[in-house]
Amino acid sequence: MLKQFGKWNRTYSQLEGHFVGKSKTGGATFGLGFIKPTLAFDYGRTSCLLQSQASSIFKTGKLTEMALLWPNPNLKLQITTLFDAKIERGTKKILPIEFRQVAFNSQFSVRTNQFEQVNKVLNYNVQSLLIRLRNLTQPNELNISIKRGKLRIQKPGFIKDLAPLHDFIRYSLDLFDQLMLVSTEGIDFLNENNATVLESITCPICSGGITEQMVLCERCKTPHCRDCWEYNRQCATYACQGTSYFSTSEI
Repeated sequence: MLKQFGKWNRTYSQLEGHFVGKSKTGGATFGLGFIKPTLAFDYGRTSCLLQSQASSIFKTGKLTEMALLWPNPNLKLQITTLFDAKIERGTKKILPIEFRQVAFNSQFSVRTNQFEQVNKVLNYNVQSLLIRLRNLTQPNELNISIKRGKLRIQKPGFIKDLAPLHDFIRYSLDLFDQLMLVSTEGIDFLNENNATVLESITCPICSGGITEQMVLCERCKTPHCRDCWEYNRQCATYACQGTSYFSTSEI
């Protein structure tokens, strides 16, 4: 057990450096049994937490989860490969969504309280990411929920190896980006300490509103004025140190 925690902790320590976060080691604790390692980091304007826990959602009795703050506290959504899974509260009376892609419908069950928005959000790119997440580790299962302002992406088992855990984080962040690209119009993006209307984003360098030539850090997705980025030559987000960007016109 202790050897497994050593490897597990080293994996989280390596991820801490890559995603510029803060990990907590797992192991035996006096009177509390065993605790599992966690990793917390910021991604653009949202906060992320990677953790593992015992759960009855999957038959393994274990899961690995990425939890991210979500800007719309009223949205309730469940996307799952577990067709007999417990229905999330708030979606019970809503009819399932079916899509043109028969293969997707046969793999995922989708329920929501905001049909039109979710129908628009689950485009081809999002569906492709969901399939990649589903197939990432064995068994090929996935459970995703959005409720009470939090997006949770869950895979069965405790993922301890660096490569699949890194991919799990990366795919989860890509999924968050794709969902946000479609669904951010006119909503407030909530963080633990502040709220910013996405239609009036400020640059972290000049503190002015970005009205045109907005670029995003490739590493943490924080928006900047293009001129400010080229003057500063790197991302202005503390501890990110990203040195490359992409333009919103490329999205």
